[in-house]
Amino acid sequence: MRGNIRQRRFPPEFRIEPAAVAAEPAPSTAAPVVAPEQAVEPQAVVDLTDPVLAEVVTHLWRTTRKVLGDGTEPDRSRRPGVRHLRAAWEALAAAGIEAHDHDRLDFDPGMALDVSAYEPRPGITREVVVETVRPSVYRADRCIQVGQVIVGRPKGDNER
Repeated sequence: MRGNIRQRRFPPEFRIEPAAVAAEPAPSTAAPVVAPEQAVEPQAVVDLTDPVLAEVVTHLWRTTRKVLGDGTEPDRSRRPGVRHLRAAWEALAAAGIEAHDHDRLDFDPGMALDVSAYEPRPGITREVVVETVRPSVYRADRCIQVGQVIVGRPKGDNER
């Protein structure tokens, strides 16, 4: 009787029927309970396509660049986020996925890169990648996204 009174505090759909009254278990809309030995292992995501993976890695790369910026240690409020970013990169590396940044590399026209623009820059003597717009992404040593860069050229006498 006391248990029945306690159940009245809750809406009818959440009340538990007393065991003596319930001759047959009520149909449940909840997911069936699976015994631990019958538990199904979650399947690995193997159907992640290369373009989708490249986009995810590109967004992670951009977030890392915004958070870390110049590579110095981030302030105290950003440290937990940096820890999670590093863990994400380690998980990707363990899966054979890498992103390559091309900043400050000497540029050769034969490189497998998409050049968005050439900019004349004072103070440089040869063509150099001045900014990576999109990283090159590799999956199991296979390029799934070609990097996109801006190349700096030496400023000539006829250029201003």
